[in-house]
Amino acid sequence: MILGHELYGNGPEGVIVMHDFYGCRQTWDFVRHFFDTKNFTFAFAELRGYGESRNIPGEYTPQEAAADVLVLADNLGWEQFHIIGHSMSGMLAQRVVLDGDKRVKSAILNTPVAASGLGISRQAAAIIGESVESNAALAQSLAMLTGQRLGQEWIDFKIRQTRSTRNKDAQTGYLKGVATHGFLDKIQGNITPMLVIIGEFDIEPFTEATTKETFLKWYPNAEMAVCRNAGHYPQQETPVYVATLINEFLRKQL
Repeated sequence: MILGHELYGNGPEGVIVMHDFYGCRQTWDFVRHFFDTKNFTFAFAELRGYGESRNIPGEYTPQEAAADVLVLADNLGWEQFHIIGHSMSGMLAQRVVLDGDKRVKSAILNTPVAASGLGISRQAAAIIGESVESNAALAQSLAMLTGQRLGQEWIDFKIRQTRSTRNKDAQTGYLKGVATHGFLDKIQGNITPMLVIIGEFDIEPFTEATTKETFLKWYPNAEMAVCRNAGHYPQQETPVYVATLINEFLRKQL
């Protein structure tokens, strides 16, 4: 079984890119036009239950997702590669770092869930749980994650994108998986180079202050970049700047 994916670019270094809880590979459409495709080839992967992988059943755990990514890398012939994860898949990317070991050259974690698990408030967790079924809750969740500052057209676009690409049982499974399958004790101290991207208007625990006390203390080679005028979706809210951050970080690993 190989995850659905799309290759973009023709560079010699491979980068596997994952999406968030509400997304699919299309969540990277805004930003990828500005990626460095001369030095890197990007594989935009879709997790079990999403997009082209929508009908692949699974347990929807971080371990399973990491194993799927490593199989994809094998299929692409990438002995070593870089990994990018967003929100939910930011946690999954950390699991790829853990399980892939020296195969993973670097990791970019875009507004990531921590390896310790999903640490949002009870109220936020309830809204996100309801959003699997309810469009009203999904709209509330998207507004919350982006600082209540983006127009209704944005919310409507995200709702259409979410509903058209995901299996709701998989969403429910991943929500449970990232909440209950933490692995910080296994990965803390990992020396893989990491870039953690934070949005200025995101909610806890995806904030600059919390990131300094978690990721930057857990990982000796982690650095942080804060996207101003962005919430939980920097790659869609500030695409040119995010592409610049990603390109510069990846080129430092060459």
